[in-house]
Amino acid sequence: MKAASLIIILAALPLAAADAPAPSPDFPDGYRDWRHVSTGLIGPHAPAYAVNGGFHHIYANPAALKGYREGRFPDGAVLVYDLFEAVDKGGDVTAQGARRHVDVMVKDSRRFAATDGWGYAEFAAGERTPRPGIAASQDTTCHACHQRAAARDFVFSGLRD
Repeated sequence: MKAASLIIILAALPLAAADAPAPSPDFPDGYRDWRHVSTGLIGPHAPAYAVNGGFHHIYANPAALKGYREGRFPDGAVLVYDLFEAVDKGGDVTAQGARRHVDVMVKDSRRFAATDGWGYAEFAAGERTPRPGIAASQDTTCHACHQRAAARDFVFSGLRD
């Protein structure tokens, strides 16, 4: 009788796991000490301006640097997209303003198998807890967009030396 109960419990485990919320990457403390990959500016003319407008700085940990160089990112690669407001100072000067949010991509083939090995999170300025809903909809929000860069292992940016 006990063995039969154990089999039923073990058989139900995959169903319970399927109902669990999608995992979410943690906030990568110290990322500004990593390698700065590039900086870009999304201006008011761009369709992405409302959500991602401003200066964005991309940082890569050592594993992500290896991925940039080799064309495939290994497990443990972490990329950070640090977004700041663009402030018109008048004349020809646009300056970096307040932080808007921090986006994180983590390569972990087992943990994020449903999204080709990449996990995504977005943190509001000053927060260390991911914004609600991002992890639960990674496949339809973040990863759906990143599939356009599938040939580059789902990463849009390139390493600039």
